[in-house]
Amino acid sequence: MADSVTTVWYCDLGGSLANAGSIRFAWRAKEDKYKDIAKGLGVTKSKDTDKGLVFGANSPRPARVRINLGGSTKKSSIIRFAQIDNLNDLVTGGSLNGKKYQGINIDSVSLIGSSR
Repeated sequence: MADSVTTVWYCDLGGSLANAGSIRFAWRAKEDKYKDIAKGLGVTKSKDTDKGLVFGANSPRPARVRINLGGSTKKSSIIRFAQIDNLNDLVTGGSLNGKKYQGINIDSVSLIGSSR
């Protein structure tokens, strides 16, 4: 089985950077790590033409959420970046609850730590 491709993802942080437009916190992750949940998290897969991508910034950073998986089967969790504007729907609205991540049910989503 082939490894999944590494992709650049980003979250908008607002503000602006010269003529690049919005500042976007960017990182690399395997494509399957955000498959089926990217839209709910507010995370965008970048294109070659995207501007304002900032890699490795310590501050500001997008929020991080813990996604609890498992339903009545084996329990586990993953941590992913999320767009701040999506937190209410994710954490209190349960917008990902009951959906699947790599074939496993999503039980809940919670905000973790400080985004610095």
